[in-house]
Amino acid sequence: MKKRNWILAMALVLMLGLTGCGGSGEEYEEGRIGDVMHDQFFDFTVNSVFTCDTYEGYTPEAGRQLLVAELTVKNTFNETIPMFDTDFQAQWNDKEDQDNAFSNPIETIVSGDQMEAEYNLAVDEERTGLLIFEVPEDLQDFSIVYLEEFDDDTTGNLYQVYFTAKDAGTTV
Repeated sequence: MKKRNWILAMALVLMLGLTGCGGSGEEYEEGRIGDVMHDQFFDFTVNSVFTCDTYEGYTPEAGRQLLVAELTVKNTFNETIPMFDTDFQAQWNDKEDQDNAFSNPIETIVSGDQMEAEYNLAVDEERTGLLIFEVPEDLQDFSIVYLEEFDDDTTGNLYQVYFTAKDAGTTV
């Protein structure tokens, strides 16, 4: 959990640095639903998103709703790469508590379409699946974020896909 909070803090620092000064070598790339985001190792696309109160029998804690995002990930690197569902976060704007305005995917498997928590992505392999997040119930504007992390514990580029999620209703 500390690592994810650190990653979020670094992402915010990177975004602020790029907004104010043009950055310090790292790049920031933003997109929208359907845009292909090109990372050094893989491409990813947020295909669709929606919110709901319950998904496949899973209900979030009080004051939260579920954000269901379908992503496609394709390995463009020259070797198999390990992937984790927590490589991606959902983020939102919360001026009063920006340090906690993010969510990692839920750990509970509720659908056969959900991305595995950990998997290997072979050269040129492409996978499509769902990431499900618990997010504040009163919001519809979010982003899916990926921050490059390297074996030497450094970080690279930040990729952020912005959208307004449509409410699919109470139960999906």
